[in-house]
Amino acid sequence: MKLRLIFRAGHADKVYEIMSFIRIKILVAAIFVIGPTVWAQELPYRYKHAIDDPLELQKSEIWDVYGEFAVRGADVHKASLHAMLKTGVKSLTGLEDPNEAWRCFITEDDIVALKFTHVGGAALGTNEALAGALLDMLYVAGFKPENFLIVGLDELPEQADGTRLWRYGWQNQEVDFGADTDCLPLWLDEVTAIINIPSIMDDNIIGLRCSLANLTYPMLKRPARLYLSRGDPFIADIYSLPEIRGKVRLHIANALRVLYYGGPVIQQRYFYEPGSLIFSIDPVALDQVALQLLRRTRRTMTMPYGASDQISAGYLDTAYAYGLGYNDLNFISYHYIKHEKWQAVSKR
Repeated sequence: MKLRLIFRAGHADKVYEIMSFIRIKILVAAIFVIGPTVWAQELPYRYKHAIDDPLELQKSEIWDVYGEFAVRGADVHKASLHAMLKTGVKSLTGLEDPNEAWRCFITEDDIVALKFTHVGGAALGTNEALAGALLDMLYVAGFKPENFLIVGLDELPEQADGTRLWRYGWQNQEVDFGADTDCLPLWLDEVTAIINIPSIMDDNIIGLRCSLANLTYPMLKRPARLYLSRGDPFIADIYSLPEIRGKVRLHIANALRVLYYGGPVIQQRYFYEPGSLIFSIDPVALDQVALQLLRRTRRTMTMPYGASDQISAGYLDTAYAYGLGYNDLNFISYHYIKHEKWQAVSKR
């Protein structure tokens, strides 16, 4: 007891200093640990979709399916297109039956927009054939023409007979996508699902036109003002809208022919023909693969004298930060495969 009293009397000041130091440490820890958690809960919804993969086991699947004779200029081998679509959807889903594979993404109750790239689409010359082949496959899978609405084509294939008519016009109520507000197209209210079918091309403002660009700028009534800052962060902002992102089921990039320089102004001498279709459910990963394709092509194909072979799309970093997908090649599982043996496809 005597020793205890001596300790209390002689070291009270020291103990008080130690306890005060501990309290300060706890307070600092609370600021750095608890504070960001509370702050994150107050952020807008689009920031809450960050990919949570602490073990680094998750990867985005990309299936690049090619055919050696699929395209020669604007001439498309339709049987190869059918085989590419069948191989791609089977590979992406892991199912042997392509009819079941399509039903992983859409149902008979859906009204599905097949969203093509309008800018430059006619010059590329492959969208109409691809639309026809895709509709053939979907009809064989049991879907009806009234399940589909085709957006972004100037000319429709014969398979589009009986599909829903695309209505031009804009919604009355503007939506707020963070950086600005604008009206979305009327057809977006009509559909319950979107299959995104972008072309791949260089763009002298935003760098790359592919999956994300195909579902952002064309969806706005007044998009021109948003080309500032090369589309960053506007592209990620717009795609994050639940009216768009919440309806997207699948991305199939049309890489039969790509524009590797000068876009969106179309010049035939800057076309390259990979002859493939690229399948994914991750638009950011698909765009990153498309960006690598354009970079590689610009290093090996004809370019104007003095033109740089570099191309970038900074909005992909922002899209990754929003949790829209992966832009790091380490988190992308890329498969380059030849389509299975083609055969005649039954039509409806």
